[in-house]
Amino acid sequence: MNKTITLEFPAKKLEALSHFLKKKDTTIEAELDYALARLYEKTVPPTVREFLEDTGSDGDSPQNF
Repeated sequence: MNKTITLEFPAKKLEALSHFLKKKDTTIEAELDYALARLYEKTVPPTVREFLEDTGSDGDSPQNF
């Protein structure tokens, strides 16, 4: 099951962020995906992550929050 996260951010700041990330050959979406994965690893205990991987309960499948 996929979830979607909607964020509000000032338009000018978003444009500037997008511009400079493009120079680094990346996107806002890619950076947020990376940050969310790190937050998941930091927050969810290893035993729970292992359980989700073992049971196939959306462990490695991409999701939108």
